[in-house]
Amino acid sequence: MPRSAAFILLAAFTLSVLVRLPQLGRPLSKNHEFCTALVLVVHSVWEEDGFLKHHGCPAVTYPNPGDRGVIGLHYDLTEQDGIYYYVSHLPFAYWAPYGGFKVLGVTAAEVPLRIFNVLLHGLTALLFFGFLKSMLDDLPQRANIAACAAAFYLLMPGPLWFHGNVYMSDMAVQLPWAWALYAYARLGTIPNRGAIVHFLLAIAVLAATEWIGVFVACTLLVVLIRRWRSTGDRRWLGLGIAQCALTAIVVLACLGLYASRIGWNDLLAYLFHRYEERGVLPGEASATLLQGFWQLGINLLRSWWPLIALGIGATVLGGRIRSWPAVPDLVLLTLAPALLHLLVFVRYGIHEFAVLKLGLFLCTGVSVALWRMETRWGRWTHLPIAGALSLGMAWYTWVNRPGDGTATGEAYATAQQRGLMIATEAGPDEVILLQGIQADPQIQFYARRNMRMVADSAEAIAVVKELGTLRGVLFEEHDGALQARRLSLAQRGTSDQSPK
Repeated sequence: MPRSAAFILLAAFTLSVLVRLPQLGRPLSKNHEFCTALVLVVHSVWEEDGFLKHHGCPAVTYPNPGDRGVIGLHYDLTEQDGIYYYVSHLPFAYWAPYGGFKVLGVTAAEVPLRIFNVLLHGLTALLFFGFLKSMLDDLPQRANIAACAAAFYLLMPGPLWFHGNVYMSDMAVQLPWAWALYAYARLGTIPNRGAIVHFLLAIAVLAATEWIGVFVACTLLVVLIRRWRSTGDRRWLGLGIAQCALTAIVVLACLGLYASRIGWNDLLAYLFHRYEERGVLPGEASATLLQGFWQLGINLLRSWWPLIALGIGATVLGGRIRSWPAVPDLVLLTLAPALLHLLVFVRYGIHEFAVLKLGLFLCTGVSVALWRMETRWGRWTHLPIAGALSLGMAWYTWVNRPGDGTATGEAYATAQQRGLMIATEAGPDEVILLQGIQADPQIQFYARRNMRMVADSAEAIAVVKELGTLRGVLFEEHDGALQARRLSLAQRGTSDQSPK
């Protein structure tokens, strides 16, 4: 690696860590941190109840008597013996940090998971650099172009936040996707056995992490078929078919693991129900198709606007693009999987982190456009690059500005304080019910308990009766403080009102 490229990568990663330091220690609260909390709920359940007991499936029910059967996170269809599972996503994104924490003896908590996420961000950028450097071998300054793209991926507002404080399979999958691209680029003109094994290993990890792995495999099949037709070497066709078959096997194995807990019928019914909510097909959903596309556009600007503005300027000022054989493969590999995922799961795009998947394409396209611009404008090109990177860090800091959080709404520590209070107040055999308070994953993680929302005390008593228990605790908010009321079916009433 040339020194200039190494300096760019090291400086960009160092800046990405420094600008995030004020956020790494704060309590779970806003801007999709419910994703991080959900993963930590799964990890803490495994810590208390055993990973193997749940067959490695993402269990979200704590092993207390008062938690059994409480619908804390999502649907009846994922229940087995009073334990609920969150099976919307493939499992490797849960396994990887949990395995690392077990090896290091680290307890599931916000800061370790955020550090893990930041390290994944850095490795993703490094593999992305390696992929582009190999693919751009016909361009001068290819290492610096690739390093510039990696720096954009490190320092734009979206990646800074979602590869820092928010962890879920959508963030975790960026690493195996970049790894698969890097392994593909390293196959060379005549792949050897070691390169093929490396490529297939990356494909397997990608397929076990997130659904975009299916779209990446389909895209790679097209690219490998093109290589077969241009070279006449049937090994490229065989490799394309093999990686698709491996993807199918891994996905089916993961689904089979989930089915071992909840059964195939309920698993398929659950997945179809979720797709009605998130997908392109008509059905009951949290957003219409038009709302999904509109939100996608807004999210794209929020996460990437400094890069998009720079790309528009570089395209206008950079002049005509010359003939370049690498363009079709680069566009296919970085854009097609993201577009397919966002179109097939268009109503999933209401989550801002969904547009992370467009990052590899955006960073690649802008960096190449900037190289064309540099041939005309020379070192002056470095100024807009530095400006865009600075704007990315500044916007991230402004949106997620340090402090107690009240400048952007509810205080950062609210969920933590409520969860810890609930953990102290409720006994392990008592059902926890919330009135006027969302049963967010953040509260459940801090409380290490499951809880359910109810409309009033009458519904709360009905829920306690439905669960076949005798005791429950109803928590209500009054003037910013939680008030606990104990429910007892034996007394057919409520007692022990104590504001906290």
